[in-house]
Amino acid sequence: MAGIRVVTIGRHYCSGGSDIGKMTAQKLGVKCYDREIIEMAAKRSGISMDEIKKYEESVLNPMKTPIALFGRERDDITEKIFAAETEVVQELAKQEDCVIVGRCADFILKNTVRTLDVFIYSSFEKRMDAALNKHHIPPEEVESRLKKYDKKRGDYYNANTNKKWGEKASYDMCLDSGKLGFDMCAEIIALTVQASR
Repeated sequence: MAGIRVVTIGRHYCSGGSDIGKMTAQKLGVKCYDREIIEMAAKRSGISMDEIKKYEESVLNPMKTPIALFGRERDDITEKIFAAETEVVQELAKQEDCVIVGRCADFILKNTVRTLDVFIYSSFEKRMDAALNKHHIPPEEVESRLKKYDKKRGDYYNANTNKKWGEKASYDMCLDSGKLGFDMCAEIIALTVQASR
């Protein structure tokens, strides 16, 4: 069996998943793709970056959407963005070994290449600390922002895959970045990939 070619990383908001993805890629000598996928999807779909950022990682909730905004047009743009990102993720995985952060990559690549699907999590307290000190989110917004972005990521993942976001059965490996530290998480992932070859 061929070794692991792509590491996919799902993550709680402010758990350091993006940083760990970059560190893992560095240790493996491959590229890490995160927000770059949005730019590639924008070019491919003809949808502006602003529109993609607005709709990406969100699922339309008809109960919270004004009737005037609810309709096929919004459904279509969400589907078009996901389709464009799916194509980009599949092409990247076919072209090269890499690390892909978010974008439901674990589900998209399940029958394409051998992947190591990782979920990075941390305690709410540790994430609140990161939100305040690293991301400089105002103290009064920290708790609501963490809950909001976790919900958005969870809704997006659950709606576009047949798995449950953040549930250990959905991944090959779940790592607590708050306890292990970013470098240790990246080291564990990189060693796992190297051992598979």
